[in-house]
Amino acid sequence: MIVAVLIGLAASGVTVWTDDTETQQGRSSSDSQCTASTSLHDGLEGIQIETSDIGLHERFFSQILHAPEVQRMDHPQIDSLRSYCYRNVLIAIRQDIKTPRPTGWVQLNFSVADVSELQQQLEQTLRESDLAQLDDAERAKVVRVRFKPDVPRNNCRVARLEVNGPEGFMIGFDQFKEGSCKTDGKPTQSDEREPRRPHH
Repeated sequence: MIVAVLIGLAASGVTVWTDDTETQQGRSSSDSQCTASTSLHDGLEGIQIETSDIGLHERFFSQILHAPEVQRMDHPQIDSLRSYCYRNVLIAIRQDIKTPRPTGWVQLNFSVADVSELQQQLEQTLRESDLAQLDDAERAKVVRVRFKPDVPRNNCRVARLEVNGPEGFMIGFDQFKEGSCKTDGKPTQSDEREPRRPHH
């Protein structure tokens, strides 16, 4: 269940924060939250991003994240749309056929209980996927995984796993370090800069 959502908009892109300590596996019943057509409560309904190559995103979501595809629409000569449910967030990927737009910098951040376990799972998934057969340059167009053992985040310190997808799209996973959070409520200068710094 999504406990909290923080959406930050910047000139260079979009950052979406969600707290979520559950794993993606074994959540088929909760994935229905992504497909509900109406909601009785205010909240995040989902996000949509543009891409110039929807095939790269399809490989990223299906082969690496194993996210269920909940919608597929193709309008000839107009656009293609793929929607995925990942950790109870509806993520729609759209490619305009006449004017393809690269994604740019879009970042989703999740809080998780054990980032090292998640890293092992994702790296194993990558090794077992078709992407493992590609050379580094071609694989990097779809996915790149980077671990940062200690970074500032929301007045705290976290161990962070960054899973970079196509065209600047990224999903970050933060494990907050116990006892690392400041109590004065004032972010440091590095804390303020961190969410706006592109990760490639």
